[in-house]
Amino acid sequence: MNRQELEEKVQNAMMIFTDFLYVIVFGLILQKIYEDVLDNPFGGIGHPERLLLLVGIFYFLAWDWIHGRLLTLKNPYKGYWRFFIELLIAACGFGAAHEAVEGRTSFLFYILLILGLGTWWAKITLREHPSSADERELTFIQEYQQKIIVLLIFFFIPVIFQAQVITNWLHSLFIIVYGILFVFFYELEVERDQGVLGGPGVPFISRQTMRRIRRHLGRG
Repeated sequence: MNRQELEEKVQNAMMIFTDFLYVIVFGLILQKIYEDVLDNPFGGIGHPERLLLLVGIFYFLAWDWIHGRLLTLKNPYKGYWRFFIELLIAACGFGAAHEAVEGRTSFLFYILLILGLGTWWAKITLREHPSSADERELTFIQEYQQKIIVLLIFFFIPVIFQAQVITNWLHSLFIIVYGILFVFFYELEVERDQGVLGGPGVPFISRQTMRRIRRHLGRG
């Protein structure tokens, strides 16, 4: 086995370990959805606002993980910094899922951490691969997520202090819409490949529609 083959095996092992942590996170969310809906189909949903929030958290974490994995496959590790950042992001994903399961607004704190760590991750990726074909996306991640962090601090941190627990489904719906807009403006800026290599897109909006919107706005 030569050095390149050995490095590829180590990189694969690192990605598998990170993916395993995400399996735990997604399992926590699915368990709660099962307990609230599938295990008691005739008893009603005890906390519909939490269920709605969990579905939104699930999609955001899956979207973030898949796009991060695609970028890693195209821009392999050259050290361990990005790997450990990914472990921290997975841990924050678990924290966000756990708090959302309990309906606590403090899940937003973990979303802030995910966005901040993602910005750091993109910066290191670009440093390791300065001539990457994904340079535009990696640069956009840094700029875009920093702006979103500021918006979250100004608009949502007061919510955390005013209400520790989400008890109104309208609050969850508002947060879900905000999350969809986050993905929408991200996907509006980044041109995607076809099929699975493009990753998940904007909920309820097809890639064809996004391309038409992008062309209409002069972005593609």
